Amino acid sequence: MTKKILIEGVTGFAAHVGKPLFTSPPIEISRERIQQYCTSVNNQEWVHWDEEASKESGLEGLITPGLYLPSLYPQVFWDHVELDNVDHIIVKGIDKIRIFRPVYMKTQLTITSTITEVLDRTRGVEVIYQVSFDELESKDHLAEATFILRYW
Repeated sequence: MTKKILIEGVTGFAAHVGKPLFTSPPIEISRERIQQYCTSVNNQEWVHWDEEASKESGLEGLITPGLYLPSLYPQVFWDHVELDNVDHIIVKGIDKIRIFRPVYMKTQLTITSTITEVLDRTRGVEVIYQVSFDELESKDHLAEATFILRYW
């Protein structure tokens, strides 16, 4: 297990602005993961279920849904970060989700999270995270998203 980054209180986020907060160990995208996610959101698109049809269409095989990669972020965040003296958290939004190419079954990727901005609020702070999803082997930039969370 990776040693967690400790952020102490809402003022502790500012010390991490502009540098990677963490990069995850490799995450392998399996058929089971893709289809479990699809089942949970009632996504029946054939490109996630029918490998032969996907290949016949010109794809290399099953692909992840567009919102699948951002859905990995919360668990990876809590695997790497511990908050002390932060009582409340809300997700304010996910902006600018960009998928740069299909993400295929058996892809191994890493997730890197960087705090780009900490905004003072009447109560607490709003923290902007730039999150990138990169293929391990090729180092291709697969996707990115901006997560906005409020802490107080």
